[in-house]
Amino acid sequence: MNIKLPHILKLKPHFEETLWGGNNLKKEFNFKVETNQLGEVWLISAHPSGESRLINTYFKSKTLSYVYQNYKQLFSNERGSKFPLLVKFIDAKKDLSVQVHPNDEYALKHEKQKGKSEAWIILNKAPNTRILIGHNAKTKEELTSLINKKNWDELLTYRELNKHEIINIPSGTVHAICEGTTLLEIQQSSDVTYRLYDYDRLDKNNNLRPLHLEKAIDVINVPHEHEKIQYLPTKQNYNEIHKLLLTKYFSISSLKVNEKYRFINNKSKYYLVVILDGVGKIAQFKAKKGDSFIVTSLSKTVLFQGDLNLIIAKPE
Repeated sequence: MNIKLPHILKLKPHFEETLWGGNNLKKEFNFKVETNQLGEVWLISAHPSGESRLINTYFKSKTLSYVYQNYKQLFSNERGSKFPLLVKFIDAKKDLSVQVHPNDEYALKHEKQKGKSEAWIILNKAPNTRILIGHNAKTKEELTSLINKKNWDELLTYRELNKHEIINIPSGTVHAICEGTTLLEIQQSSDVTYRLYDYDRLDKNNNLRPLHLEKAIDVINVPHEHEKIQYLPTKQNYNEIHKLLLTKYFSISSLKVNEKYRFINNKSKYYLVVILDGVGKIAQFKAKKGDSFIVTSLSKTVLFQGDLNLIIAKPE
């Protein structure tokens, strides 16, 4: 049967209640969900832990993984069996655990799935909010000793966080999102996380959450190398794509649409689009703050209309 495939996919997100979540995402993006501990909104996800579903008429209620596996012509005819990226909002009302993610090689060997590199765009922050990135150990021996002694003050490196920072977190990087942070995360589609420290918090069943010290020590990069701090452009020209970050796994750009912008896809790639602010249309679909779309590889040109502040990610 010949069918006319949609060139644009609009997605319904998956919501994650967490120990450390709050109400900022509900207030900011008007998400309709009952919990007062909304920690994560998985906007574009084909991960089995929480999948996005399609809103389009033809694929209505189908999971993204179903569409990706059965209609590869929408996704540049990629050979992989699993959608490569995951895009989410995070609201940290409390500190997240101190953690690290493995690279692909280690994760495939030990967890039977890919590793996790990620990047954050800081959307908002409370006064005096800090961020944890990296550590002070110079050797694996020093790292192991400080972890075993639980000497976190000496080991971990915190700094003040700034709104609109773009922070790259490659696999092997010790990190923690701290209280008062709201961000957009683009990552490999993986949920392999090794916890170093969780402040001895109890979960909803009054149990300590598990730590993964041996594996964490295996994968932590030593010594840590801090990356240059980058920011969203303060005065970005309308209707011009601005490249923000390029990694081994994905690239990230920003776009501010004023009235009309014609997106040209001359390389037949596919793009993940998140609306950070504004109201308008992407092709024939209404677009508002908090919405997410995939511009498929079948799209040659796409008309963006209205006043829209967008983040665009692409697999590499």
